[in-house]
Amino acid sequence: MKTAFILVVLLAPAGALAQNPGAMNQGNMQNMMQVMQQVQECMAGIDEAKLQELQVKSEKMSREIDSLCSQGQRDKAQKTAITFGREIASDPTLKQMQKCGEMAQGALPMMENVETYDEKEYANRHVCDE
Repeated sequence: MKTAFILVVLLAPAGALAQNPGAMNQGNMQNMMQVMQQVQECMAGIDEAKLQELQVKSEKMSREIDSLCSQGQRDKAQKTAITFGREIASDPTLKQMQKCGEMAQGALPMMENVETYDEKEYANRHVCDE
């Protein structure tokens, strides 16, 4: 998991630079490499077993929500999604991942923003409609 994230982080700017090769100079490249080293160290501090647990929990919850939606229990599906979103948003492992992602964004402004749980967004859309 860590390796995949680091590869994505390192390869994403390569695509952007291929489109605009004059955008990166030697100083920028050194700065980016230093920050990427910090990101790698940040990722090394993440417990992979806990990350795996989060993934399993998320997949299970996704199946449960899909089931509720297919049974027409939209309100229950929405409440379940919001409850799970609150729980997962406060998870220390996820917070560490977000911190590492923010570090990477600082080094690579051409990367898209990392999405985080925002309960207000659920007020404007329904989990069954996604």
